[in-house]
Amino acid sequence: MFDDKLFEDWLDKKTKAIFSKLGGEPISSDEMILLVLKAQINHFEHLDKDLRTEMASLNKELREEMILLRRDMDKRFEQVDRRFEQVDKRFEKFDKRFEVLTSRINHFIIWSFATTLTVGGLVIAAIKFLP
Repeated sequence: MFDDKLFEDWLDKKTKAIFSKLGGEPISSDEMILLVLKAQINHFEHLDKDLRTEMASLNKELREEMILLRRDMDKRFEQVDRRFEQVDKRFEKFDKRFEVLTSRINHFIIWSFATTLTVGGLVIAAIKFLP
């Protein structure tokens, strides 16, 4: 597009020529515009350098904060993992107790069914054999 170096070289030559005239001759409006343009370019260059420096420092600070946040998140996730492991252990204990309870209930059902059949058989036998 537009070659900045060519423009800067041209502007530098023109402003040096204008500065050499400043001592005795009055300067024209066009020359004043060139001096203002050179001042603005210098100002923009300083602003650009300051902005780049500030952005670099902000970038560095943000990276450091992100690292700290990741470490904090990792610690919190580790704590949550430990809590889940504790809950899992509690459920394992509950499962063992539940298995014992289920086993007892199954034994009781079998015992009550056998007892019911035995008593029913005795009642039927007593009704058949007793006049």
